[in-house]
Amino acid sequence: MSLFEGILIWLLAINIITVVIYRYDKMVAGSGRSRVPESRLLLLALVGGTPGAYIAMYLMQPRHKTRKLSFLWKFWGIAIVQIAVLIYWQLGQRP
Repeated sequence: MSLFEGILIWLLAINIITVVIYRYDKMVAGSGRSRVPESRLLLLALVGGTPGAYIAMYLMQPRHKTRKLSFLWKFWGIAIVQIAVLIYWQLGQRP
């Protein structure tokens, strides 16, 4: 397996896990059951689950964590840093 294939498998797995965890947290919200800590939700995004988190937050109903500004600032900060790193890495790949 190449490094590229390993990264793709990681990203696929972490994004599936992220969607499941975000949806679980939404499902238990308001039920009195134990919630997933926000730090864990953000960690999932940080380690590559940002697309999955975005899907769970905005593209699936009901929406989750889209009104809590303290969470959104952190989430979008992670997303912007990841995009900047990808752009920087991509520009460095050019001859």
